Amino acid sequence: MRILIVDDYPGLIELYDLALRARGFEVVGAATAGEAMTLAATERFDAVVLDVELPDGSGPDLVKRMRAIPSLQNAKFVGMSSYDSAEIGKRFDAFLPKPFHPKRLATLIRKVTAAPKVAA
Repeated sequence: MRILIVDDYPGLIELYDLALRARGFEVVGAATAGEAMTLAATERFDAVVLDVELPDGSGPDLVKRMRAIPSLQNAKFVGMSSYDSAEIGKRFDAFLPKPFHPKRLATLIRKVTAAPKVAA
């Protein structure tokens, strides 16, 4: 399963990468919304895990743009933030308030990607 991690803190991308790879995931990291969009336009991902606040845009806006990319039509989006807000969380398929243990992220990704897609 291919996962795109989008976070402006390189240390967190590295931490999530190590934890997810140890659990059988293939991980690609991006530090900005622009970098994430470039990767999403050229590669396929099963899930995108992204921070709500990025230096060049917001996570919810990025999700909206990414959902329009044909290769991401079936991808699941997991938001993460130190701000636990129900309103923000509604824009993602799943949401994790920071801080969280990387094992919890792996469990949530497996759970959300196993769930059937609901027709809009």
